[in-house]
Amino acid sequence: MIGNNGCGKSTLLKLIAGVLKASAGEIITPTPPYYVPQHFGQYDHLTVGEALQVAEKIRALQAILAGDASTENFNTLDDDWEIEEKCLAALAGWDLEHITLQHPLSSLSGGEKTKVFLAGIGLHQPSVILMDEPTNHLDASSRSKLYRLIHSSHVTILIVSHDITLLNLLSKIYEIENGKILIYGGNYDFYKIRKEEQMNALQMSLEDREKALRQARKTAREVTERQQKLDNRGKKLSTKKGFPGCI
Repeated sequence: MIGNNGCGKSTLLKLIAGVLKASAGEIITPTPPYYVPQHFGQYDHLTVGEALQVAEKIRALQAILAGDASTENFNTLDDDWEIEEKCLAALAGWDLEHITLQHPLSSLSGGEKTKVFLAGIGLHQPSVILMDEPTNHLDASSRSKLYRLIHSSHVTILIVSHDITLLNLLSKIYEIENGKILIYGGNYDFYKIRKEEQMNALQMSLEDREKALRQARKTAREVTERQQKLDNRGKKLSTKKGFPGCI
């Protein structure tokens, strides 16, 4: 999904993710989407476990292991006894072996924060993934890993990005323009070609309209000039008829 800055790309992603509530209408997804947000420090109050949306399961697991075998804890854990190991494996997949689930996000670099959210994809195995500028803070190695993930994935992925390499991996481009969404059935290079064709067609249309307008103005001037000549000739004839003996 592309568009000029401020056109609403991130807002639309947040609406689909359920982070924001729509003021009208209804958003329906087959399953809850997994959201990889663009971050500016707004998640620094979370731990890694909270960012991965597993903090309650981890709490329930630790409570059970400590002897609190309440129904609530078992319901929360939902038989996911290996949740902690799966989390650490997912983090290790993004070279975050040194990070624990208790780490505060505020202690991580921008790239590490992004990779924490990306690790959640392997952990939750979502069927719908939303990503907002996912390559902004990533180094070259992590970008390559993300490109491979997207290229090999068979789930629905909607991405807001200015990364041309990433956009060329995708099968459709959605452009937000003037409050509307335009769909192009190809990658970014395909979009650029079609966009240029549209702009050229629009330019030719404008030139044709300007040419037609100039011609219409010219025709109008000629008609006016002919009418003025006829009017002037008519006035001369009237003047001549006013004198005796004149024809």
